[in-house]
This record gives sequence, structure tokens and C-alpha cells, in this order.
Amino acid sequence: MNKKAFELSINFIVILIISIVIFGFGIKFVSNLMQGVNDLNKLTNSDFEANMERILCDSSEKTCVGISRKEIRPNKVAFFTFGVLNTNEQITDFYIDIEQAEPYDNHPDEIKYQLNNELTLDPFEQNNVVIAVQVPGGTKKGTYVLNVYVCSEQSSCEEGSNNRYSKTKKLYIEVP
Repeated sequence: MNKKAFELSINFIVILIISIVIFGFGIKFVSNLMQGVNDLNKLTNSDFEANMERILCDSSEKTCVGISRKEIRPNKVAFFTFGVLNTNEQITDFYIDIEQAEPYDNHPDEIKYQLNNELTLDPFEQNNVVIAVQVPGGTKKGTYVLNVYVCSEQSSCEEGSNNRYSKTKKLYIEVP
């Protein structure tokens, strides 16, 4: 047998084995890359919004709303984050209430909301409350505005009252 032909065959086999190994590593790399993309896709929009609301309410404001404008389709629920920071030097009970903004041309009873409206905070403590808002089926399209306010006493919390803890915050609900 010819020594050159034998050497050529061995070189071809070695190159073929190296090529297969490199191709296998390439497939493994692309597979890992696609798995990473799938893991990133698991970070959903709601997770992103929750993180944004947490970041937006980590401030020195007495009250804050994470994301104040949300689109809610009929028969669906959305969640707003409302933060309260106790700037008083003693433990304080806060009462959170919601009213429909004026003028409220659409049916005022259409938008439903639920929250834990009593909050006790230590001095300089901040806590967030989740406000669940539901748009029932058949709700007219448009933008609905809810006023959220915080009082230091449960009674007499009218506009301009000394019991108001901070400015009124607004929640905008867009019904498509």
C-alpha cells in the first residue's frame, strides 16, 4: 500500500473527527443560547410591571402610585401598587379610600375596586398596598379616573381637611 495514500486517509479521518466535534460544540452552544432566550421570555410583562411599581414607589414621597395608568379589558382585573411612607415621628394609623373622579359621565358603579384600606406604620416606615380594580363586562369604552387619598383618621377626610395625609393620587383606567 502506498504510504502517501495511507497518510492522506488518516489526515482525512482526523479532520473529519475534529469537524464533527466542533460541529457538536456549535450545536451545544446554540442550544444553550436558545434556552437562555426561553428563560428571559419567562420574565413576563406582569413581572416587569411589578418590579417597576416597586422601584417607582421606593421614594421619599408620602404617598405614591407605581404605575397610574393601565388598560383593563372588560371582565378583567388589574392591580395597582399604592405606597405610603410614614413621615411622622410616632406610629400612625392610615386610612386609604377611593372615590370616582368628577365628572364621572359613565356609570359610576361600573368600576369595582378592592383594597386593604387600613395601614399601621412605624415612624419612617414605608409599605405598599395593592389595589385590585375590575372592569365588569359591558362597561363603556373610555378612560375612568379614580381618586385615591390617605387620611390619618378614619372620620372626616374631605378635601382640604387637616386629616388628609398627602395630595390626592389618581388611577387612570382605560377601557378599550
